Amino acid sequence: MAHKFSTEAANPLAGTLRYSESDRGFTFQPQSLDDLARLEGGGGRTSLVADTLQLEVAVDSGRALYVWGYLPKESWQRAELKLPISASGGVTVELDDPPLEAGISVAIARSNWHVLFDESSGLVQIVRDQRIPERLVEIADGVCLGLNGTELISFWLSPEFVE
Repeated sequence: MAHKFSTEAANPLAGTLRYSESDRGFTFQPQSLDDLARLEGGGGRTSLVADTLQLEVAVDSGRALYVWGYLPKESWQRAELKLPISASGGVTVELDDPPLEAGISVAIARSNWHVLFDESSGLVQIVRDQRIPERLVEIADGVCLGLNGTELISFWLSPEFVE
């Protein structure tokens, strides 16, 4: 089960990332359903799973679209976070096995993910190893993926917090 992440020049998906305090999870509302449909293509979507966070991916192209999922704030560790410099772009994933299939989730990595939160900035970082250097790519408004080579090692999220 090898996952290879690569980047390409692209505009991030416009929309709003929200964290619902009552639902204890993230949702992403695209600004345009037509833009989402264009990025998705005709093959539907699936999710790559990091703990309980879902990275929504277009099946046909492997393009990462946005994040969503249950992630209780009570488990987040307080930290001082500053968003590193990021570039807008597209991130695609290739899986050796199993192939991407609509509605069938696949684990990103078997290691533990740690959730860090900076209350003053509202930044949330979901990370596997904080010591590895990363290159950030903004795939959607409020959603950056941290890559080290072809490996996904973090998510940097800047959600709107709602009750």
